[in-house]
Amino acid sequence: MKLEDATRYTARCFHGEPASCSFACPFRLDIRSFLEKASKGRWGPAYKTLRNAVVFPAIVSALCDQPCRAHCQRTLVGDEPLALRDVEAACVRYAKSRKPEMYVIPPKDKRIAVVGAGIAGLSCALNLAQKRFPITVFERENGWGGALRSHSDFAAFEADITLQFSAVKAEFRYGTEIKELAELSGFDAVYIATGSGGDSFGLLQAWNHDLLTTSDPKVFLGGALCGVTAMEGIAQGIEASKTMEIFLQTGRASTTNGRYDKRNCERYLNHEGAARAQLVVPSGPDGYTEEEAKTEAERCLQCDCDKCMASCEMLKSFRKVPHKIAVEVFNDMGTNPPFSIRTVTREVYSCNICGHCKSVCPVDVDIGALMQFSRAARMSAGIHPAALHDFWLREMDFSSSEGCFAAAPKGKASCAYAFYPGCQLGACRPAYVLETYEFLKQEYDAGVILGCCGAPAYWAGDETRLYSNIERIRKSWTELGKPALVLACATCDSLFKLFLPEVSTVSLYELLAESDRIMPRRSFAEATVFDPCAARDNRQMQSAIRALAGKAEISLEELREPNRCCGYGGHIKVANHQLYQEITRNRANAGEKPYIVYCANCLEVFRSLGKESVHILDIALGLDSVPAIPTLQQKRDNSLEVKRRLMKDTTGSQFNPERHKWDDLILVVSPELQASMDEKLISAADIKEAIWLAEESGEKFYDEQDGMTMCSMVKPVITYWVQYRKTAPETYEIFRAYYHRMRFSEEGQPS
Repeated sequence: MKLEDATRYTARCFHGEPASCSFACPFRLDIRSFLEKASKGRWGPAYKTLRNAVVFPAIVSALCDQPCRAHCQRTLVGDEPLALRDVEAACVRYAKSRKPEMYVIPPKDKRIAVVGAGIAGLSCALNLAQKRFPITVFERENGWGGALRSHSDFAAFEADITLQFSAVKAEFRYGTEIKELAELSGFDAVYIATGSGGDSFGLLQAWNHDLLTTSDPKVFLGGALCGVTAMEGIAQGIEASKTMEIFLQTGRASTTNGRYDKRNCERYLNHEGAARAQLVVPSGPDGYTEEEAKTEAERCLQCDCDKCMASCEMLKSFRKVPHKIAVEVFNDMGTNPPFSIRTVTREVYSCNICGHCKSVCPVDVDIGALMQFSRAARMSAGIHPAALHDFWLREMDFSSSEGCFAAAPKGKASCAYAFYPGCQLGACRPAYVLETYEFLKQEYDAGVILGCCGAPAYWAGDETRLYSNIERIRKSWTELGKPALVLACATCDSLFKLFLPEVSTVSLYELLAESDRIMPRRSFAEATVFDPCAARDNRQMQSAIRALAGKAEISLEELREPNRCCGYGGHIKVANHQLYQEITRNRANAGEKPYIVYCANCLEVFRSLGKESVHILDIALGLDSVPAIPTLQQKRDNSLEVKRRLMKDTTGSQFNPERHKWDDLILVVSPELQASMDEKLISAADIKEAIWLAEESGEKFYDEQDGMTMCSMVKPVITYWVQYRKTAPETYEIFRAYYHRMRFSEEGQPS
């Protein structure tokens, strides 16, 4: 992996970059930082920020034409823009110390001439003098200031110039007119700023606006001579000093870092909910009092995009900006210390991959895509934390093998439609698939394909397993005559669009909503539709759900933030259980009314938290009250029952599930322990297998005092532990069940 492979995902992110007003400022003043300091009455630091940007703060605070105000985002909420120049003037008045800083750096040996002691030339001369370059300023008049000398406030302006030059050495030659550049042949670089209508020595036509260079490599032009305003002239002087320094170091001029793209002046944010604040009008002729200046500075919205970090629980939890995450994704891929720092591993696997960050980002930065990229890269490199996805990958393998089935309608070899319910719908409740298929069989003569779309492999970053699964689906689809697939799962729909774009799909709920045969049952008088994150871009599916609810005469209330992940996405439950719990609680509490869901995973999450919820199929098919949440083992059994029934219906064949030597064991498990096992992703089959292996091999710990047995079962990335007591032949009461996300060797050393 190269650094740019990771950073391309966040390249468009502008968090931490200047606000729109600063991009309009010719001085690149960090207006956000300046006003934040001013709002707290920290006049010293505020003055330093101002002075470092504008060079002559007293002059700028009096004369600046404030292009920033045209791009102040305070106007987006209906207020007047910030009176920045008035706050700057207050800062100049109230800063206790305005003494310029002394720079302790070695003197340079390259001599520089500045022609013109107007404000543009003075700006360049001052900045170069601060770098300890020998500076000589030539001015045909008898003093500095140029066009400002005729201004009524020149005395104050001259005081500012004097103050700023008090900390540097510069030679001024007044009353000296340069008539030809040959007079300056002894200098290594020359900056010409002779003012409006001044002498350009024939170089103006060759002037480069971006570099301020001319056809003579060592001569630079700027200021009113080049048709810019006084403020732009000061800014050009600053820029010219940097370009000239590069020229003197390298022999050629080049663009300096930090140039602002003026197009970013239009980069505005959504300030929904921001409080209104009226422009502060000075109470006296001398400008703002301190309190007035602070109040006006407080009106700044501190515009900086943090939409993703403010609304995503994962990003808030880890408190890292997108650019840093991208760099850490790259750094974590190093295979040997100190290059591999592993600082973002947990964060990578704590992401729901739900797309919410992209949906709120004004420039579509997708942190989830970056996390997905990292997962795939780690899997490919063999440095992934395998235990975090082990359970779901095994469930996917089950759904794509023993639970897999495809058939055309009875007596046919192909079909125009085939129902693809996904792996969780039937596992949640067999009737969802069986009764829906009856409808599709009668209305559309549909076939059926049972399996998993590959989401577990996708979320794990296991591309080998994912593409192998995709090929299995494509093979079944092709053998059925390439039918349109009727999808009940938004996640299946999103993955098919990514990896099987050639497959025509339609939402099950669209077909149900269009049918006159479907007479939905009213489950609630009022409810809220909880749209899953995977349905964010599927407007047809979302509309169909609401149409079905409307047929049932259910009054709907929309969530303020739709398409938020219920918490299940990305399989973060093992990687970051605390965050998982926070997310699931937040989604359950997002609406006061009962939820109508159309994702089996959402249904399980909300019902496990006690949130009143039904699947849209309960309403559409008029099913009886929803049964208890199935255990992990019941989900597998449900899936096999769906396959058995559909196989019998379509082919007339009898399905006989694979049998294991431990299947006939009987477990006695308390409801509390069963809930704990499901939470820890330990199934009854795992427990039975562990006990059977222990009883067969004798490799177990037995306590004669209480008759308890403790055994372990080592799997590729997980070691299970079970405490049990035999109560009858083939019957075992379970007291504890847990696992470690590691393997233990016989020598007792973890591996």
